[in-house]
Amino acid sequence: MSPGVRAALVVDSSACLPPALGESPGVAVVPMTLEVDGRQLRDGIDITVEEFFARLRRPGRPPSSSSPAPGAYLQAFRSAPAREIVCLTIPERYSMMQRSAALAVELLRQESPGRTVHIVDTGTAAGGYTLVAEAAAAACAAGCTAAAVVAHVRRVAAGAQVIGALETLRYLVRSGRVPAIAGLGGDLLQVRPVFALTGAEVRRLAVVRGTRRALREVAAQLRDLVPPGTAVRLGVFSGASPATTDGLAAAVRAAFGAVPVERLTLTPVIALHTGPGLLGAAAVPDLPPPDPDAPVEAVA
Repeated sequence: MSPGVRAALVVDSSACLPPALGESPGVAVVPMTLEVDGRQLRDGIDITVEEFFARLRRPGRPPSSSSPAPGAYLQAFRSAPAREIVCLTIPERYSMMQRSAALAVELLRQESPGRTVHIVDTGTAAGGYTLVAEAAAAACAAGCTAAAVVAHVRRVAAGAQVIGALETLRYLVRSGRVPAIAGLGGDLLQVRPVFALTGAEVRRLAVVRGTRRALREVAAQLRDLVPPGTAVRLGVFSGASPATTDGLAAAVRAAFGAVPVERLTLTPVIALHTGPGLLGAAAVPDLPPPDPDAPVEAVA
């Protein structure tokens, strides 16, 4: 244990943290598992997103994914350089990771009764999850207690907004998340459905033709969801086309003014259900890390 670290952070690989942050002391990334052509691969470690995109386009049995096993979380908890740990997850309705983490917490409690893990459902995913995880990492790095980190995460996550657009519904159809007829119709019409992820709820907002219109629509919809005058951190993400990311960043800056826009890098597991043509933008409240010496109520 490091005496200078008061709270450590554990996330899964779908948080898509920048490599430098994911490898920093006090932050552990637990990889999700991808099954590709009969092989079990660790998300973002054993296969790159470019390799995964290429595989998605080939015929054959489609890849699948699974949440980290309890043992993977347990190892991350054991290795954390602090007695208190904050573990972030996406909404439970989308993944089994909360249950895996909770089982690992019980195992850790039996072998190390003096250690505590706080599991926090961020209520968001994709780029929103990334920005919330980055805020949590900043609070941990500032020397905050686990209670302060959890309170900070909940404030940031409460204002998280994610807008995305798909190139095709084919991959969602494969996953069983939309009817096959809906996916076929969208592909034949060459339209992009635009959707919002807010508070663990997914809502379809619009249907547009072409990538340029999708870029403008994503930026405009995100701007509409953020209350005027609110300071936000912004991020954009896309699949296989870096040029699309650049165009989306420009559209977001045009909508929000001259503000920084972070380019977020997806891991293969995000592409699995969305396909290479995903593009999206996320916003979270731009809140500074809390004062590490300020009193904070204990968290459950």
